[in-house]
Amino acid sequence: MKRLNRALSVVSVAAATAALSACSFLSPQTTEKPYNPADGVSTKVGDVAAHNLAIVADAKGGKGALTGAVVNTGSGTAQVSFAPKEGTAPSTTVSVGSREVVTIKDVTFDAVPSAPGTLTDIYVITAKDGKQLVSVPVVAPLGVYKDLGPKS
Repeated sequence: MKRLNRALSVVSVAAATAALSACSFLSPQTTEKPYNPADGVSTKVGDVAAHNLAIVADAKGGKGALTGAVVNTGSGTAQVSFAPKEGTAPSTTVSVGSREVVTIKDVTFDAVPSAPGTLTDIYVITAKDGKQLVSVPVVAPLGVYKDLGPKS
């Protein structure tokens, strides 16, 4: 009787292990898929990648400040600028050295066409590789964004 109980225990443990592991075996591995782990969005233009892009603004039509970071994986210095889709001139240019990460500061837009809680389109522009249109979230200057709003 003890042998039968042991055999049933071993079979039960083996069946439970197989049944529970089958879930992960048949499911796609989500950690292999790229995603934006923060409020902002990412884009790439040639050797330059912009990460966690968001615009901090009080209201639709008001001034907005871009926040995020720019990474240059190329061998030379990259000049990166940002412009609203509406066709106004690019904002301040950010210089990013080879293999360097630069936090975006002092890049502002005079009139953000979208309200906080929505998206707006901007161009990420590099002198070498052209421009990429990206939809970035507009966030209110609250919480972690409190000190990142446009300077008056």
